Order: sequence, then structure tokens, then C-alpha cells
Amino acid sequence: MALSASAVSRVTGVESIYRNFNTGSGAFLPQRLAVIGVGNSDIEYSEDKYEITGSASDVGSRFGYGSPLHLAVRQLLPDVGAGAAFPITLYPLAHAENAVAAHGAIGCSGTASSGGSGAVYIGGIVAEFAVQKGASAADILASIKAAIAGKLEMPVIAGTISGETSLPFTSKWAGETGNEISIELDISIEGITFTITEMSEGAIDPDVSPALQKIGPVWETFVLSCFSWEKTARLDIYQAYGEDRWGVLEKKPLLVAHGCTDDYTSRTEISDLRKNDYINFLIQSTGSRELSFVIAAKGLVNDIVTTANANPPCGYHGLLTALHAGKDEVQENYATRNNSFIKGASTNIKNGSVAELNDIITFFHPDGESIPSKRYVVDLVKLMNVTFNVRAIMESDELKGAPLVSDATPTVNPRAVQPKTIRTAMMNLADSLARQAIIQEPEFTKKNLQVGIDSQNPKRINVVFPIKLSGNLEVSDTTVYFGFYLEAAAA
Repeated sequence: MALSASAVSRVTGVESIYRNFNTGSGAFLPQRLAVIGVGNSDIEYSEDKYEITGSASDVGSRFGYGSPLHLAVRQLLPDVGAGAAFPITLYPLAHAENAVAAHGAIGCSGTASSGGSGAVYIGGIVAEFAVQKGASAADILASIKAAIAGKLEMPVIAGTISGETSLPFTSKWAGETGNEISIELDISIEGITFTITEMSEGAIDPDVSPALQKIGPVWETFVLSCFSWEKTARLDIYQAYGEDRWGVLEKKPLLVAHGCTDDYTSRTEISDLRKNDYINFLIQSTGSRELSFVIAAKGLVNDIVTTANANPPCGYHGLLTALHAGKDEVQENYATRNNSFIKGASTNIKNGSVAELNDIITFFHPDGESIPSKRYVVDLVKLMNVTFNVRAIMESDELKGAPLVSDATPTVNPRAVQPKTIRTAMMNLADSLARQAIIQEPEFTKKNLQVGIDSQNPKRINVVFPIKLSGNLEVSDTTVYFGFYLEAAAA
């Protein structure tokens, strides 16, 4: 009381003190992105985790321009356009011992019968070059080499022209992922012929476990893996780590994103075997010339993590703008996309000349579940938000060490906690989550809510908070009936 206990003369004291009677109001879980990858082989860099405070150029200076870490961040924090509105932390890995860089080449023969220009795409990054009339193969290759050297973000180093007919390439980082770097030419000049030797022989990517261990107590909600997604042993490591983060003691769930350009047959051959994996998911752009982790980075920033951060109940349909979509002839029809979905692999559609996210799902599709409970990434994001808000209630300072008494026990202790106190907070939370469209039917939750002191341990309270997640509009079925106007016949 504000009025002193020593006051004895007739007086009325009134004091206004703020109290929060809306305990349990839901809040959105702030999203964070962890990026796991390597720098360039010729750069010495720290393996300490690094939360980005600058630009993609800063990452290039630190880990090497054209490295996986730099190329991923170029999408997350572009020089032009909106970038990530959420924290990004890099978890660099050292190159594996005995790792080998991938190699490829462009071959050229003949003499240009006319002048013109061309473009070379390496890992989706374009470099334009000029061709003079009468140029020899060596001249043209030298022009291509100069164009590549002028692009810091190129994922390869162009070597010495061999025999005046071949320009070799070496990936800027060692490991299997370098084999993903595509090489394409766009040129049409008579008198010259090109050949392409695809990137290959890259070997031994590093173990991702040290990077995961460095995450520690930070609640990273998404992980972007800058490695090829097909290696099942690495998927197993991510899955085991992620499942532990969803565990009852860790309570900091996350999901792991991988880019993919593979066709239906190739990707479902792996996804269909991972029926219980609700940690790993693909961001798909079928047939794209881009590096897979670049596709994943663009999908995360153009929709998935950005939406999860701002409006987590919403599903995903973002465009992979500024990236090359696959050719029209390799795009998949509805039947193929539907089968891919059933087998746990995400899909995309082509919207004009741009790839658009379509089904964003984890590999999870266990036998016996007609509606797999942990299939949709958006549903798992909703569960993350529920976990976040339940933790905010149960881990509040007001509850830590507070006296715990039954609802039937009268008490004047301001720190005392009764089951009904927590029940009220949980009921408020149910209403709040429903207003935000994270859950539905809050009355079901409140009716079936259970809060009680444990029958064996007087220092333990047990809570059951049942929820029905909201759905997302994915399938629309409309029937149109039509007919024709007929003039009635004259009598």
C-alpha cells in the first residue's frame, strides 16, 4: 500500500499501479538463419561463428569472393533490393583434410568468320566477352578468361590456356560441392566450335557436426546448408541434431534447408526413403543452372524465413527472382509434382521466366499417416511459435522458484502460484494464437486444457495444452456450370 501504516487521521488513499492482466498474449518467434559452408581454399579464415553486420562484400573479403558463404549471402543481402530482415550467422567450416577441388574446361577450335559477342555462365553467374572477326581459338579463350577474371563472384578460377585450345577451370573451394558448378555458353558465331568438360573430381566435403555444435544455446530457427543435398550421411547428421533441438529439454526447434535442381526421379529416390525426417527440406528449381545453395538462399529470403518472421501462419509461394529457371521442357506437370509431394520432395512451378516456390515440405511422409503431421514447413513454423509462447509463460521470472499451492489453498503471498494462474495464462494464449491464425478453435484448447500439481512431486506442475493448428489453402476445386441462351419459340 502507498498510504503509510502510521496514518491514523481520516483519509482515503488511492494509487494507480500498472499490472499486466494479459499474461499469455502470443508473440511471433523472431526468426534467425544459420548458414553452414566453407570459404575459398586459398583464403585463411576463422572458423568462429560470425553474425553478419555488414554486406555480402564483407563476407567476400573475410571468406573469399565466389566462396559458398559469399555466394549464399549475395542472395540474402543483395546489393539491390530488399535483403534479410532477420539475423544471419555464418558457421564456417575448414576444408576437409585431403579435399580435392573440382575441375572443368571449355574447349575451342576454329577461326571466327565474323565478330560478335558471347556469354559464359558458370554456376549461374554470367560473364560477357567479345569476339573479333578472324579471332583464333586461343584469342577467344583469352577473352573468356579475362571476362571471368573480371567477376569477383565467379565460383571458379580460370587457369592457363592449354595448347591454345582449352581453358581449364578449378573451383575456388575444395570438396564435392564444386562438382555442382555448371558451365554453359551462349554464343553463335560461325567458324568456331566449343566443347564443355563439366566440373568433376571434386572430393570430400567437411563434416558439418563442428558447425552445428557451435550453435550452442542460440535459437537458430533455420539452417542453410551450402553443400550438395544428396549425401544421406550428412542428412542423417542434420536430422539427428534437429530432432534433438525439438526435444523436451532443448526446446529450440529448427529446420534445415537445401537447394535442389534435380528432376523428379533423382530427388524422390532419396526423399522417399527418409519417411520420418521432418528436419530436412528442399527448395526446388528444376533444371536451373544455379548452384543449389544459391537457390535455397534466395527461397529463404524471398519468402520462407521472411514470411515466418513477419506472418508465420502463411504458406510460401515466393519467386526466385534474378536466378535462372530451368528450361520449359524440363518443368514438371501437375501429376509429377503431386507424386513428388507424396514422396516428400518439394516442388516448383515456372511463372513466366522465373521459378516460383510451390510445395515447401519436409521429407516426412511415414507409412500409416494419411495426413503426415510434420509434412509442411509452415506447420512446423507454427509449432515453433507455440513452443516459443509456452516457454515465455512457463519460464517467466514470476514462476521460477515461486511457492506452488493448490487452487483450494487461500494465500496472500504475492509470489505464490496456483494452477489456476497458469490455466488463465494458457487460456489467454489460446485466444491470442487463434487471433493470429496460428491455431483454430481456441474453445477446444481451453476445454481440454489440463493444469495440475503432480501427484508424486509437490514441486512439479503438469500442463497439457492441446491445439488444432490452422490450415493453409493449397488445393482449390471449383465447378463451373455453363449453358446457352435460347430464345423461346413464338406461339
